[in-house]
Parts: sequence; structure tokens; C-alpha cells
Amino acid sequence: MPAGADVVVRPAGAAPGLPATAGRLVADGDDLCWEPRFPFLAGTTYTVAVDGVVVAELVREPPVRSATTEVVAVYPSGADMPLNLLRHYVWFSAPMSEGHAAAHVRLVDDTGEPLAGALLPTEHELWDVARRRLTVLLDPARIKRGLVGHGYPLRSGTMVRLVVDSGFLDATGSPLRTGAGRTYRVGGPERRRVEPGDWQLTVSADSLGVGFGRPLDHGLLSRCLRVLDPAGVPVPGGAQIGPGEQSWRYTPDRPWVPGVHHLVVDPILEDVAGNSVSRVFDRDLTNADDDGRRAEPVRLPFEVRQQTG
Repeated sequence: MPAGADVVVRPAGAAPGLPATAGRLVADGDDLCWEPRFPFLAGTTYTVAVDGVVVAELVREPPVRSATTEVVAVYPSGADMPLNLLRHYVWFSAPMSEGHAAAHVRLVDDTGEPLAGALLPTEHELWDVARRRLTVLLDPARIKRGLVGHGYPLRSGTMVRLVVDSGFLDATGSPLRTGAGRTYRVGGPERRRVEPGDWQLTVSADSLGVGFGRPLDHGLLSRCLRVLDPAGVPVPGGAQIGPGEQSWRYTPDRPWVPGVHHLVVDPILEDVAGNSVSRVFDRDLTNADDDGRRAEPVRLPFEVRQQTG
């Protein structure tokens, strides 16, 4: 390349009038070397022009990354789902990229055919702050009776599978290590309000166990229950959601204080069909039992007795 030549480097396909890639020519023995001010972009091809004549194309190959991210959980985790299931949660082992869920997450029937219109198309995907938990909604308009377009996407007595394929890209741009999914048997509709008064509370020396009698929403269970001591002070400890999201166990960090404690239930707590403590999601307007309640916390008392011996 002759000294003093007008050298231009720009991404391939860029219009000639656009600014060239910033950089400088430096001597390298009898040769000249182009040093870009900023690193070349991976996966981009650049053209090199000398005195207006294209003399070469440079390819910055994308880095080869090994796939390490995988699906670690899919909720609901039980084998059965109601006909009017409202949502799924998909947990990943590392942060994911956005804008790809619609192409890589789907509901299929027992032959592997996608269930058209089952999942709600959204402009913005529903991720947690860490982009590790994706919320996948079934179309509420097809679940609520009386709405235009109603027609359950699921059918009672059939098998369906939520599929997450391996082409879903994580935050580094790498695909998943492998695809994943969960298969369900579809039952009848669930249209009952969540009734904490019907729960079974079992107190042991080191924990409180709660049986719900049906699956509740995994995402809400992680933040809608708390335990207060006899003085009304929150009891520090750790919670564990049981199999199929049908139970919950709380283990205090320190031994129980004797006396009457309370399990406090946030009224926004829902089951897997969207029915909450305060209202039925798919409400029957002719049924007074479906009328909404005041959205206030429910307090369930349980007694811890003095340990003896």
C-alpha cells in the first residue's frame, strides 16, 4: 500500500458517503497496519478502500461460545393443569436475551403441533429484573367467558406440553444447552376463589406446614405469605414451596416463641387460573358467590405451645 494513500475502512454495504471507521495507519516494516480506534464488531464484514478502490474485505468472525445456560424449572410443576390455566413461569440458569420468547416458547398438543393462539402475544416480554424468570401468559380473552374471541385454547382430557427450544438465546447470544419443557394433563376449569380458611395448618417444633388443597401460583407464593409472632412482629426464617405448589413450609431461624402466631395472607395471592383471595378471575355475573371481597390481608392464627422435657 503506497504511503500517503487515502485508506477508508467501513462496514460492508455502508453507503460511501457515511463516515468511515475511525482509526489510523501505522508503519509495520515495509507494510502499513490499520489500527481501529474501537474494536471491530464481531460478526461484521468490513471493506477496505485505497484511493476510492475497494481492495479487500475483512471479516470479524463471531466468537465461538459454548452453550452453558439451561432451563432449570417450569411452573406449574404438577402433572395436571386446569382448563383455564392463566400462566406459566420458565426459570433459566443465567440471564436471557429479550425479544425471542415468541419464537422459542410454545404450547403443543400430544402430536407436537402448536396450539394456535393459545399464548398471549405481547409487545413487551414479562421478565423479572434479573431476566432469569419469564412469565408466559395464556390469552385471557380466550379464558374469560362472555368476551369476544372466547374459546378455550386447551381441551379437557388432552395432553399438552410447554416447549422451550434450544434456539432461545441467553444474554451472551449463545443458545441453550438443550431444549426443555413440561407435559400436562388438562382437567376441568377452576373457578373458585382462594379460601385461606380452608387450608390445613400443621405446627411442629421447628416449622409451620400449610396445605392448600390445590395448586397456587408459584410466583405469588414466594411473596404473599408471612408469619407474625405473638407480638405481631415478623418471624425471620425461610420458606419452601412444596410439590405441585400445593403446600408451603416455613422454618423460623430461631425456636418458636410460645403463644398465638398468625400466618398473614396477601389478598392478591392467586391459584394457577388467576383466582385470588379477593375475587374470581372468570367471574359469573349471575352468581353472587363470585362477587368480589374487600382486598385485605387474611390472618390465620396458630398456636405454638411451650416445649417440655
